[in-house]
Amino acid sequence: MKEIYYEDVNVGDEIPALKKTITSEQILDYADASGDYNPIHVDEEFGKKAGLGGIIAHGLLSFAFITQLMTDWLPDPMNLKKIWARFVNMVRPGEEFTIKGKVKEKYTKDGLNYVDCELTSENQKGEKAIIGRATAVLPSKTG
Repeated sequence: MKEIYYEDVNVGDEIPALKKTITSEQILDYADASGDYNPIHVDEEFGKKAGLGGIIAHGLLSFAFITQLMTDWLPDPMNLKKIWARFVNMVRPGEEFTIKGKVKEKYTKDGLNYVDCELTSENQKGEKAIIGRATAVLPSKTG
C-alpha cells in the first residue's frame, strides 16, 4: 500500500500523470467486456458513414482511465468516494492521451479527511476528451 497522507497533500498538487494510447483492439476488447457493440465502436465502415471518420472509443473506456489515475494515486482504491466526468470530445484509435489530476480542495468533515481533485484527459494535440472531478478520503498521519 502506498503511503499518502492528508497532511502531505496540498491544494495545487498534481497527481502523477497517466499516459494511454488508444488502439482499435482495445476498443473491441472493451466492447467484448461491456457487451456494448454499438456499430460506432466496432464497425469501421459504419463509423465512416455516420460521419465519425471510423470507429470511436466508448465513453466509459475513457472514464476508466481517469478512474485508474485516481486509484493508482490513492493508498487504497476504496479511498475513492466519488468521481464524475463530462465527455467533451471523441476518442479515436491511435490517439495518445495524458490523463492528469490536480488537488483543488481539501477539508475535514465528520472526522474524515477529504480531497477534491480536478481531472482531465487530453490527446497529443492538446484537445480535451474528458473533464471531471473526484473526491477521495485520505488517512491522517495521526490516525
